[in-house]
Amino acid sequence: AALGLAAALKRADGVYLGETPELEECAELLLSTRGGATGSQRQLMDCRVPLLGALHQDTVPGYRYNATEDCHFWAHFGARDRTVEGSRHLDFNRIAAYRLSEPFEPPLRPNGTALYIGAHRGGEDGVHLHLRHGLRMHVFEPSPTFFRALREALAPYPDLTLHNFGLGARTRWTSLQLSGTASRIMYSDVPPPLAAAATAASAGEPGEDLFGDPAEVGEEERVLIRAAAEAVPEVLGPRLGPRGGGADDAELVELLHVNCEGCEYDVIEGLRNAGLLAHMEQVQIATHLLEHVEPGATFQQNMEFSMQVSVKRYCEMHRLLSESHTRVFGLPWVWERWVRRPRLPGRG
Repeated sequence: AALGLAAALKRADGVYLGETPELEECAELLLSTRGGATGSQRQLMDCRVPLLGALHQDTVPGYRYNATEDCHFWAHFGARDRTVEGSRHLDFNRIAAYRLSEPFEPPLRPNGTALYIGAHRGGEDGVHLHLRHGLRMHVFEPSPTFFRALREALAPYPDLTLHNFGLGARTRWTSLQLSGTASRIMYSDVPPPLAAAATAASAGEPGEDLFGDPAEVGEEERVLIRAAAEAVPEVLGPRLGPRGGGADDAELVELLHVNCEGCEYDVIEGLRNAGLLAHMEQVQIATHLLEHVEPGATFQQNMEFSMQVSVKRYCEMHRLLSESHTRVFGLPWVWERWVRRPRLPGRG
């Protein structure tokens, strides 16, 4: 995919890697070829480390990221292959650490509300954000197995409110595949469990006996995903709900923090469709590749299918976020931060 670059682009000040001659040359190549000239592909691929390093904080010389025009190019260009993973500058852990180490601008307000989606077993990010910024954390984890460990791990922090369900675009029961400390939604709906288990889960209590031990059912378990339009106002109260199509007359959520192994696309879609995304002051998201398997296809073909599906959902999410937020930093398939744009005078 080629870059849809505007004719005149404001020059960036300062870069993630430092404004080196290599970066200057790579930026000139990127802009002159618009990211799509066939003869330049090899040269551009040789520029991946400096260009991605600068893209992280949107400091590619002469360029500004455009979510609606450029996302597909960067999503493919930023694939985490050996070149990217082996780079000291683009090391996954180094890039991911920005979610907690990079100062928030504007600063997060003490006693502000935060939603942490996908806390897994330990909820470490939630503890850090609570202790460092004084946030009132609502912590979501749909897995009954992970939730039991999470409840024990967060017992010393009674101010963190736990919810044993996930968020998405619609309410449904689905299967969750567990693997160590990670999980992955299988995306096929399943029949709901007994009414008692459904009631327990929606109230934030794990129905362990009714769900069963996932180790006994092939490391999968049934989980509840609730529509954001329904669950978020219920959790946070009526003042969060959209009024007049804007966020000025309702409370803002200081931070939406999402790390749910592929469900992030449904979370953003659900919040946006409910009119709630514009109520999120800052958004941090870990982005993931989705699995897509076609019967009879080769491994390589399925890898390509998975990339196509993932890029499509990733860029749809960027389009929705760009309606109300501006990207602060990030790389595809790692972590990124977006901040809500100030309302313009006269806008509804």
